[in-house]
Amino acid sequence: QGSEGITTAEVAQHKDAKSCWSIINGSIYDLTSWIPKHPGGPQAILQICGVDGSAKFNGQHAGGQMQLQILAGFKIGVLAQ
Repeated sequence: QGSEGITTAEVAQHKDAKSCWSIINGSIYDLTSWIPKHPGGPQAILQICGVDGSAKFNGQHAGGQMQLQILAGFKIGVLAQ
């Protein structure tokens, strides 16, 4: 991964419980370790593996500070422009 960021194609390769990356609001997150811990159940995270999960995340959490802080801990990069 260069300074240009991570591509959507690269994120798409991490699309299941073994390796789950998601794009949320322009940043890339590795959510693999969070799947079994998610209070709303693993399925909510599994739905956004390998894709842009912004709409689902924002729809569910609507800028909640706690959720944003947890999410920040999983950030691995930004989306390539």
